Amino acid sequence: MNLFYEEYPCFIRVDGEVVPIRTDFRDYIKLMDVFRSKDVSDLEKAEFICSFFLKAPLDLDKAIGELMEFINMDALGYPVSGEDGESETGMEDEEADLEDEPVKMVYSFEYDYAYILAGFRQCYQIDLKAVEYMHWWEFRCLFQGLPADTEIKRRIRYRGMDLSKIKDKEERKRIRRIQNEIRLPDEEMSDYEIGNAFV
Repeated sequence: MNLFYEEYPCFIRVDGEVVPIRTDFRDYIKLMDVFRSKDVSDLEKAEFICSFFLKAPLDLDKAIGELMEFINMDALGYPVSGEDGESETGMEDEEADLEDEPVKMVYSFEYDYAYILAGFRQCYQIDLKAVEYMHWWEFRCLFQGLPADTEIKRRIRYRGMDLSKIKDKEERKRIRRIQNEIRLPDEEMSDYEIGNAFV
């Protein structure tokens, strides 16, 4: 798939069946919040994810799997990753064993809201609060493309650093101090964890 000449997808295919889906970036940010919430029951979570299908799919389990692929932009054939190959959603690269590796979250839409908002205004002159609609994939591409000197990318870079790989004791101490200052209060649920809740 090449987004220079192909449209962003607005549907998924489930065994040949075309199922239109919601595509605005806010919907997917909310989806992650709903699945992270301890106050939302499993039934409510199931009902919420079903609301993403604008037509009821014949095979709900397969449709949810296809929706997870849509969220992760799997159709592009390459990972949407952050610094040093670390996925910005906290997922390791596709060769990592997800069952053995703990997922390290490097940003949160909730806690990093101000920095994400500021990055989009600074770089693209886009007010995420005021924009009427933005496709989830466009949002992810623009987020990915934010320059390294934006505050959100700086936070992602520092949170993703592995202290055990830093040899210099003073540098390790400096990075640890920064990581403690910008530490996320709790780990955000990854796209794959959301999908696995229904498998």
